[in-house]
Amino acid sequence: MKTQLKDSEFNTRIEPYDWRWSATIVGIVKYFKKYNPDGIKITNDYIEFNSENITDEKYLLFVEEHFRDAMHHKKVEELLETTWEDDSKRIEMINSKISKPTDSNTIMISTFKNIKYDGTNNTEILNIIEKNRLELIKQTFKGGRSLYYNFCNENNLLSEAGKTCRLRGYSVDIPKKGKSIAYKRDMSTFTFEDDKLFDFIPFAFSKSRESLFINCSFRIDELIKYNSGLEDFDRTEERGFISARSQVLFRTKMASSFVDFDVEIISKERLQDYFESIYIRNNSIKIFEEIDDTIQKSLAYPCPYKGDYLPIEKIVTDSVLNEVKLDNLIEKLLKEGDKKYLITNLIKINNLIYFKGEDKMTEKQKSAYASAMAVREVLKESPNKIRAYEQKLISAISLKDYEKVQELILHISAYTQVKIGIALDLFEDFEKNKNLAYTFINVLGDKK
Repeated sequence: MKTQLKDSEFNTRIEPYDWRWSATIVGIVKYFKKYNPDGIKITNDYIEFNSENITDEKYLLFVEEHFRDAMHHKKVEELLETTWEDDSKRIEMINSKISKPTDSNTIMISTFKNIKYDGTNNTEILNIIEKNRLELIKQTFKGGRSLYYNFCNENNLLSEAGKTCRLRGYSVDIPKKGKSIAYKRDMSTFTFEDDKLFDFIPFAFSKSRESLFINCSFRIDELIKYNSGLEDFDRTEERGFISARSQVLFRTKMASSFVDFDVEIISKERLQDYFESIYIRNNSIKIFEEIDDTIQKSLAYPCPYKGDYLPIEKIVTDSVLNEVKLDNLIEKLLKEGDKKYLITNLIKINNLIYFKGEDKMTEKQKSAYASAMAVREVLKESPNKIRAYEQKLISAISLKDYEKVQELILHISAYTQVKIGIALDLFEDFEKNKNLAYTFINVLGDKK
C-alpha cells in the first residue's frame, strides 16, 4: 500500500499490504541500492523514499543492468569489445543480433535498418546503440517474453496508474470486457488497484522459466533477505541443472525460519497468463528439511517416460507442498523397470509424506531391502523367475489388489525359504506400510 507523506524527510511510504506491494518493495530496494543507498529508509514495517528519485531514465538503465543477459544491444557491445581468432563467427553473431527477427528483437532491426557489421565499423554500431539506448532497453524489456511481458501488460510500462491493474491476470480490456466483470454490469462497482511502482515487480522474481517470489512479509528485512539472489537461479551453466523452485523449496535453513509465521511463494510460469500462490505448511517444511542434497539432485532432471518427459522435481515439490502421496508416480516408474535409483529416492520422500516429515520406517526399509536381496541371491540362476515375480507384484500393487501382493510375498518366501520380515507389517496395515512393498519390489528387479 502506498501513502503520500507531508512534512517528512521522504514523501512516499510503501507497506507490504499484499504480495504485489511486497514484490514492489523488493524491486525498489534493489533500485535504490544501485543509485542512492542513502535515499531510502527501511524499517520492519515499511520503506520510505522520495518519488522524484525514481525517473524513467534511471529505471531503464536499471533494467539494462538487472536483465543484462536479455539485452541484445548489450550482447553486441560485448562482442564488439572482444577479439576472436575466427572473426567471421563474431561478425555473424553481431549481424544476427541486429537483423534476426524475434519477439523481443524488432527494435534492433528497426534501429539498425540497412546496416551490417563488416568487422571495421565498430564505432558506427556503438554510436547507434548509445544514441538509441533508452529506446532499445524499453522495447526489448517490454516485448521480452521472460521480461516485463511475462509479468505485466506491455502497454502499461512506465505509465501512470491505469483503469485496471497492469499485472497479468489482473489486467482487463475495459472496452471489451469492462462491464462483464462489474457487479450487475455497473462499472461504478468495479474496484482495482494499479500504480506505476508496480513496474518494479519483475525485479523481485527469479530469472527462471517458473519465476518465483517469496512473500514473507512479516518483516521487511526478512522479505529482502530471503529474496536476495533469486534473480541468479536457473543459470544452468553456473549451477548445474538446479531450478529456482528447487533452490527456494529445498533451502532448509530458509525454510526453518518460516516455521513461526505464514509464507506464500508467488509463481509465474511464462506460458501462463496468471500468477499462482504456493503455500508452505509446517509439515511440508519438515519434509523438505529431511531431503538431503543427494536425493534433491536425483530429482533435478526430467525423467524419460514413454516418448515424453516427466517433470519429476515439480511433481515431487507439488506433492510435498500439498501433502499428496507419490504412490501413483512410483507405481508408474516401477512399470518402466529402469528407474531403480530414482524410485529408491522417491520412496524415501514418500515415506516422509506418509509420516509428515518423520522417518519412522528406516529399519523396516532396511529389512525390506535385505529380504529382496536375499531372494535375488537364491534365484540368481533363474533371472526369468525374478522378473516374473517382479511383474506380478507391480501389476497387483498398481491395481490396488493388496491381497494379491500379500499372497505373492508369502509364496516367494515359501518358494525361496527366505524370511520376509515385512510381510507381517503388510498384513497388519498395507496402506500404512505400502512403502515397504515398494522398496521390496524395486530392489527385487534387475538393478541398473
